Amino acid sequence: MRGMGRRRSIFATLAAALGAWGAMCVLGVLGVLVALFTGPLPAQAQPQAAAPPAPARAASLAEDRVALVIGNAAYQLAPLDNPVHDARLIASRLTQAGFKVALRENLDRNGMVAALQEFGAQLTPNTVAVLYYAGHGLQLRDHNFLIPVDAQLRTEADVPLQAMDLSFFLDRMSQARSRVNIVILDACRDNPFAGRTSGSGRQGLAQMDAPVGTLLAFATAPGKQAPDNLGAKTNSIYTEQLAKQLLVPGLPVELMFRRVREAVVRETQRLQVPWEHSSLVGEFAFVPGINATAPAAPAGDDGLAAETAFWTGVQASTRADDFRAYLRQYPGGRFVAIAQQRIAALSAPVAAHPTPADLMPRVGDTWRYRVTDQYRFGDLFVTARVESVDADGIGESWTTTVDGKVRTTHVGLKPAFNPLPDWDAAPPEFAPYLQAAERPAAAIGPQRRTVGAVSLTLKPEWQGEEEVVVTAGRFRAQKLVLSGHSGARGGVSTRYVLWYAPAARRIVKYEVSAQAGRERQSTTFELTEYKLQ
Repeated sequence: MRGMGRRRSIFATLAAALGAWGAMCVLGVLGVLVALFTGPLPAQAQPQAAAPPAPARAASLAEDRVALVIGNAAYQLAPLDNPVHDARLIASRLTQAGFKVALRENLDRNGMVAALQEFGAQLTPNTVAVLYYAGHGLQLRDHNFLIPVDAQLRTEADVPLQAMDLSFFLDRMSQARSRVNIVILDACRDNPFAGRTSGSGRQGLAQMDAPVGTLLAFATAPGKQAPDNLGAKTNSIYTEQLAKQLLVPGLPVELMFRRVREAVVRETQRLQVPWEHSSLVGEFAFVPGINATAPAAPAGDDGLAAETAFWTGVQASTRADDFRAYLRQYPGGRFVAIAQQRIAALSAPVAAHPTPADLMPRVGDTWRYRVTDQYRFGDLFVTARVESVDADGIGESWTTTVDGKVRTTHVGLKPAFNPLPDWDAAPPEFAPYLQAAERPAAAIGPQRRTVGAVSLTLKPEWQGEEEVVVTAGRFRAQKLVLSGHSGARGGVSTRYVLWYAPAARRIVKYEVSAQAGRERQSTTFELTEYKLQ
């Protein structure tokens, strides 16, 4: 116990020297080691940044979570075994994750319309909305239809009249401008209506693009089928694996579905390969927190099969976002180099000598970063989105997998550290739009940072252009280093290394390292995805 007390003292001293982000990263690791012996750690003092305090309009809003869960099984033609059980299982998990859940079973068409109307009335711009459907589904002319239990489909003309076009659900979500929309379809079972309608002969569901802010998840790849009772289980294999992953703290939703896909491929011996299409513009985890475990590694050939299936679906795409989605799902995958080349070829070119106007952010520009700590106790993800651009600076919204809040802040173009209001899980960002300022190299002078009781003067140094490779792709970037040292408390040193890329209009990589005595700490931001308007 005496040794534990000394270790806490060392980490507490370092945390005070490095500021609140050090408290989060270092004491987060320490908490894992000593929580059982020492109980909760004392709160650390908040840092005093040299940058001006955040303006009063900065705010943080908690999200509202609503879900509609439908299980249709009691069909007159070809009843199903699993959907009601599947719906009940997912409804239970979503309730545990803090959602207000409407569970509906064996709905006729009128019931599905009423459920949609009730669900849609709850949606707002601050909503996280989940639609889960288990039951029969079919595709017709590239539209996907969910089948009510009273459907009597004899001709092609019956489909739009008696079934529910998935587009109606997506349109309702889009109209509400919900912050996050997640649609999960375990509806790729054997289609008993395929032989009865001339236009629905293709098996499975059709591939479709996700509207902005939406993730579409299919139990199997477009045009493929998933048997209802494979393995003779109470639940479908897809829903069973989804339920296992849904409550993992801090697990980004895209990585969660990757884990589900790899597990399903393994358990079905490659007969079923789940599929997703994402246009999310913010960060989301079903259970907030820092992801305490690394992403599940592919299980040999099964993980390779899942990755290959994903790549096959995007390799002919003419959209850079599809290849960024591959890199997000498989940052160490077999096709990373090709994906990076395709992103570079499809991304909008930047002028050879861009002016500040070329580098100004635009409303809707979005950047997603992975934040990692040297101790690898867990990753977190943050997404920044431009909400306004004016003469005073840039209005941003931020989301993170640490919690369910949307944070808004306002940053200027001049050199300064920009701590995010009400969030101290990582170091403050340095002038994120520095390249858009007039003559940025000449504008940067020594920067003062006061963290805890230690004041540091950081000297800037531009180190020229170099190539940097991150998950989002390969960039030509300007490298800036800010470093400083103080003799206080036995010596405190810190170093910020930032790579600004014109092609991304922002920082693409950001490393912070610090040392207090013999203790060291480092944190890295890496761009994993971005979308420019």
